[in-house]
Amino acid sequence: MFTKILLPLDGSDLSREALDDARELALKAGAPVVLVQVIDSEAQLIAQASGITIEPMAMGEITVDAARASVAAQREAATRNLDAAKTELEAAGVTSVETLICEGQAGDEIVEAAAKVGADVVVMATHGRTGFRRAILGSVADHVARNTRNASVLLVRPHGEGDD
Repeated sequence: MFTKILLPLDGSDLSREALDDARELALKAGAPVVLVQVIDSEAQLIAQASGITIEPMAMGEITVDAARASVAAQREAATRNLDAAKTELEAAGVTSVETLICEGQAGDEIVEAAAKVGADVVVMATHGRTGFRRAILGSVADHVARNTRNASVLLVRPHGEGDD
């Protein structure tokens, strides 16, 4: 069975769809859960605002300050989100829950976090988009599934999605 579970969250209701599955796996296996949330880095925010990739200090003070403030706000929101999920898992009987906040591109950071913490399963929600919509919107879940090594990836579709 599994010895460590990584559960990526992003504050959305969609990402929380995987919480029940991660909890069930953790309880059955007696495995710890690591909750991870990826936030933007200062460099990402500056590059997005400028449309080009440059070093953060090359921008004016206002842009750097705004990027720092945004990262700080994202970190606060991520902390609240992860703490709420941790409390929920612990209340359900999961005995070991850790939290981790990473900065960067979500897919890459989740893959790296799985390796860093020694997770042998990543449980995450996905829209399950295909074709044109997936090509345009991209897929963090797809990136994680294709690039995670030494861990299984369990993708959870939202309840009721596709039930027309």
